[in-house]
Formats: sequence, structure tokens, C-alpha cells
Amino acid sequence: MENADVQQSMRKVDQFIAKFTDVDLWIGVGAKIIVALLIILAFYIIARLLTGAVARLFMMRRIGENDILAQRQNETLLKLLQNAIRYVLGIVTILTVLSQFGINITGLVASAGIAGLAISFGAKNLVQDIITGAFIIFERQFKVGDFVRVGMIEGVVTELGIRTTKLKGLNGEIHIIPNGQILQVTNFSVDNSVALVDINVSYEEDIDRVEQVLARLAEEITTKYEDMFVEPIQLLGVQMLGPSEVTFRLMAEVPPMQHFQASRLIRKELKQGLDAEGIEIPYPRMVMMNQSAPQNGGVASGTENV
Repeated sequence: MENADVQQSMRKVDQFIAKFTDVDLWIGVGAKIIVALLIILAFYIIARLLTGAVARLFMMRRIGENDILAQRQNETLLKLLQNAIRYVLGIVTILTVLSQFGINITGLVASAGIAGLAISFGAKNLVQDIITGAFIIFERQFKVGDFVRVGMIEGVVTELGIRTTKLKGLNGEIHIIPNGQILQVTNFSVDNSVALVDINVSYEEDIDRVEQVLARLAEEITTKYEDMFVEPIQLLGVQMLGPSEVTFRLMAEVPPMQHFQASRLIRKELKQGLDAEGIEIPYPRMVMMNQSAPQNGGVASGTENV
């Protein structure tokens, strides 16, 4: 009995070795692998051709050199279409390769559809991200290259996808935000920006003279850097009366996202101009009182140091 079992086991081993060493089997497997590699290569070439054709099609669109909004919209739609082409061709490639190895892709597609329906009910956040991303793109709320504020995060939009949005902060950090969490967006790149500059002068200065000097400096700065300003710098007048200073406010309309640079430039020019006119910009001061004790019914005397 034991010999029969051993012989049966040996026959199974021999059959496995014979099947494993079958030349026709390996030729068939090799042929399928080669076909699969050719399919992958073909779909890769097709993807490159289609994405390249889409890129050339978008490059043919007539967009003015100064139309920044249209350029950013063009870039956003280009990336979106190219990603969609890659995703679709990638899925088709996987299904085609699996069919070469005898896998029933019809049942696989049907199972994937049922599984996708079940997953969609559980993945509400994912569905919300995708729907919100689609509305952001089609409503043109912001585009690649825009400087936006999402909640407490500010940065330049580097990538706008269906599910997530990537912002690059001023320090180079990358913020990845799910589109479903974008409830309110402040876009600084849609229209011209406004640079507001406050300048403080001492109470001892003549207010009328200070206004005349600031108005003249504003005109000179506008003339000197006329390419930076959309409208001339305006002196709005006295903004606030502080503890030790009078605050004047100036306003300038500049191209989108140029208000940071314009504000720094205006402050520098105003400081140099006020120094040349001898107008003092106040600084914190400390007043110390020194009282001596009265002697023989005398009156206390005091000194004030500034």
C-alpha cells in the first residue's frame, strides 16, 4: 500500500516536471509576454501622440501675450485633458493585457462596476472632492498660476486636479488640499491689486506741509516707476491719530499680485523723501520724572528727560 502511494506521488512529480519543462508551454507564455509588452508600448506611443496633439491644439489657440487669465485657463485645461487621456488609456491597457492571459475581462468589468457603486456610497468624501473639483474648473474660480487664499493657507496654484489642489507657499512649501474642503477661496490674481501704505509723522510737524510733500512724492514715484502702477498713487489723507504720531495713508492700483513689491518700493521712496525734507518719522520715547524730597516746607522740584 505504501509502495502504491509512493509510486503515485512519483508519477505526479514526473507529470509536473514534464509540464514545467514543456517547450510549447514556455513558447506560448513567452509569446503572450511579448504581445503584452507590445500592447503596453503601443498604448504608450498612442498616449504620447494624443497628449502631444492636445498640447499643439491648445498652442494654436490665439491668446494675447498680456491676457494672463486666458493663459492660465489654457494651461489648466491642457493638464486636465492630458491626465484624462493617460487615465483612460492606462485602464484600457491593463484590461487588454489581462485578456491576453485568458482572464475574463467582461466579468472583471462587471464586478468593478458593482464594486465601484458600493465604494461610491462609502467614499462620500472622495465623490465630494471630485464634484467640487469639476465645479472649480468649469466655473473658473481659480487656475494654475493664481495666488489664492484657501482658509488660512496662501500660495500659488501649481496643480489643479479633479480631486486635489496643490498650493506652493511663499517659503516653497507645497500644500495639498482636497477639493471637498475648499469652502471659500480668495483669489488675488483675477483683478488689479491695491497697495495701501501708511506713513507716520510726528505731531510737531505742520500737517498741511506734510500733505503737500507726500502728494509731491507720490507724483514723483508714479512718474519714476510708471510701468509698475496702473493708476497714479493717491494720497487719501490722515488715516489715524496715534499716541505719538499722525498716520497718513496712500493708495496705488497695480497689476495683480504686484502690491507687495509696490508697497515696499513706496515706503522706501517716502522715507528718503521725508528725510530730505526734514520731516520726522516718530519713534518710541520714554519720559522719566525725577522728584527730590521737599526740605523745610519747600516745594518738590522735578526734571523731565526725554
